[in-house]
Amino acid sequence: MKLVMLGTGAPPPTVEKNGPSNGIISGEKLFLIDAGRNVATQAVRAGFPVDQIDNIVFTHFHSDHYTGFGEFFISRWIMGAKEPLKVFGPAPIVEIVKRMLLYYEYDIDLRVNEGKSRVGTQIDVEVVSSGDTFSVNNVEISAVKGTNHGNVDDILSYKFHRNNKTIVIASDGSPTNQLLPFSKDADILVMHACVPELIQGRFGGNSETARIVASHHATFKEIGEIATNAKVKKLVFSHVVPPLAPDARVIEGISEYFSGEIIAGKDQMVL
Repeated sequence: MKLVMLGTGAPPPTVEKNGPSNGIISGEKLFLIDAGRNVATQAVRAGFPVDQIDNIVFTHFHSDHYTGFGEFFISRWIMGAKEPLKVFGPAPIVEIVKRMLLYYEYDIDLRVNEGKSRVGTQIDVEVVSSGDTFSVNNVEISAVKGTNHGNVDDILSYKFHRNNKTIVIASDGSPTNQLLPFSKDADILVMHACVPELIQGRFGGNSETARIVASHHATFKEIGEIATNAKVKKLVFSHVVPPLAPDARVIEGISEYFSGEIIAGKDQMVL
C-alpha cells in the first residue's frame, strides 16, 4: 500500500500545485481521496487510466475538494469504464452526486443518442459517518471526525491500513480529541498547515478574511503536538494555506513541536 499525492494545492489556482487530492495504491489499483482541480489528469500522470479507477472517498465538500469530481466522472465514462463508480463520504455526498449527474445529463444524452452505452454512468453512493469502517481494494478504512474546520460539520479523517502499514489523512482543520488516538503509531500522517501571516498577501481578501481562513486550519503547534504524541513515523504536510507558502517556513514552524521526519508534500510524490 502506498500514498500518492495527486494535488497539494488550495483554492487559488497555481501553476505549481493542483487541487487537493490523494490516492491510495493497493496492488495495481488506485482509489482517490477527494477530487480537486485536475484530478483526472493527475491520476493519468501517475500511471492510472481514469476508466480503471472505481472508487472515490471524500473528506468534506468545500468546493476545492471536489471541483475535479465531475470532470473525472465524465472522463472515466468517455474513456470506457464499464463498472459503476463507488463514492464514499459524509452525508452531503448524496446531494452532491445528484446535482453533478444533473449537470452532465445533457452531455450524456448527446453521446448516448450517438450510440454510446450508458454503462459506466452509474454511481453507487455510500454515506460514511464518524466511527464507520469499510474496505476498498483490500485496504481497511476507518473514519472519524478528526478535525474541526470552521462551520463544516460533515468532515471526516480517514485511516488506511493494509499489511502492517497505516496511513492517516487528517483532512482540513484543527484536531479534535479523536485525532490523537486515531493516528497512534501511524507510518504516515498527512495534515494541512496554515501560515497566518502570509494569508492576506497571497490568498486575497482583507484582514478579516485572513483571520477567518486562519481559524479554519491547524496551527504548527497543533500539528507538531499531534505527531509527537501519536508517535507517527512520518509527518507530511499538504494543502497549505496560502498554497505557495515556503516549505521551509512550514517545516521550521512544525519542527518546534515535532522532532521526527517532516515531509513537504509535492504533486505526484509517492510514499
